[in-house]
Amino acid sequence: MLEFRGGALVFFLFFVFNMLGQEVTTIDPVKTEVEGLNSLSPELCKEKNLMITPYVAPTYTPELGMLISGGGLVSFKIHPQNPLVDRSSVPFSIGYSTNGSISLAAFPCIYGKNDKIRILTRIFYRDMPDNYWGVGYDAGNRTAETDATTNYQRQWFSVEGKVVRRVNKNFFVGLSYDFNSTKAMGLNEYMQADAYVMTYGSSATNFGLGLAFELDKRDNVQNPQEGYLLSLAFTKYNKIFRFSDSNEFSKTTLDARKYFKLGHKKVLATQFKTQFGDGNIPWMDMPQLGTPFDLRGYHWGRFRDKISLFGITEYRHMFSGRNMRALEKYISKMGFVVWSGFGAVTPRYDKLKNILPNVGAGLRVEIQPGMNLRVDYGVAKDQRSLYIAFSEAF
Repeated sequence: MLEFRGGALVFFLFFVFNMLGQEVTTIDPVKTEVEGLNSLSPELCKEKNLMITPYVAPTYTPELGMLISGGGLVSFKIHPQNPLVDRSSVPFSIGYSTNGSISLAAFPCIYGKNDKIRILTRIFYRDMPDNYWGVGYDAGNRTAETDATTNYQRQWFSVEGKVVRRVNKNFFVGLSYDFNSTKAMGLNEYMQADAYVMTYGSSATNFGLGLAFELDKRDNVQNPQEGYLLSLAFTKYNKIFRFSDSNEFSKTTLDARKYFKLGHKKVLATQFKTQFGDGNIPWMDMPQLGTPFDLRGYHWGRFRDKISLFGITEYRHMFSGRNMRALEKYISKMGFVVWSGFGAVTPRYDKLKNILPNVGAGLRVEIQPGMNLRVDYGVAKDQRSLYIAFSEAF
């Protein structure tokens, strides 16, 4: 398995250098510096707005195994006349893995006119062999290997995000939403006897609506160099729209991030996030760790409970390419990250006792202005995993 992953990484690096040597399909991105805004003509701002970067590459995650995936990064401005507004982006991918999994994903990040409205969404669809260890730290800690006691077949889709409106310079208020459905098949003997599976069944469809609040002082939403974000969301499930197999529950999410600019293209990024679930939460909707956006390295969903929390500190370094004229075109678009973090799941905050460690390192490639392709290798308590995705984890 290690040799197979290493070969995929070599193939991917070959793909990266080929991509760096090519021009992105584009309709004139505005490259003028902000300090020259007075000299910008309306005609210049309107031209060449759309950028598209396609890709085909191998990737690997603990739950999907080795995938061949294709997709791209589409970015644009709804209001190109305002160079101060970040570019909207829609990274998307479709993949097929060695374990028979089918995976589709898209992460629209849309900024309205003058950045008054933001639409931030994560869309997933997966039909895959998956694993269920149970609820709580002890259940997830019993084994890290996939075997007959954890295997089952899972069909799952999720559309989760928020729409917020700017109410003053840095404060946003809006709606949070989450529509998801899970169908578990081929349950193993352990799952058939699991108390949570017996209580909530093997399938569920849930629809949640709630309120979202953000205090956002980041200089760039998708690739911040400095500033901070404080985000609070409360989502109530199956209260307004109720499905026959659903239960009422709620989730409260607190997300705090701080970015320290250490120099030109050098950033220290920190994040603390916790999610608290209340009510009759089915096992498939409990707060979980191991996504590509938190403790990279753990199997997604291996650790789940009514409460999840994690903290990460990540150093990000993009090379300047100075004094390397022959390689400047390539070096100036590349960089690396290293991170260290911790996490935990618990039924109550006052019952927290077991910590999940996490470290890792990654490669960064700037494929569009201010937007990176990331290749992360995460080391978990007893797992190792490689991730390939667009944009930073946080």
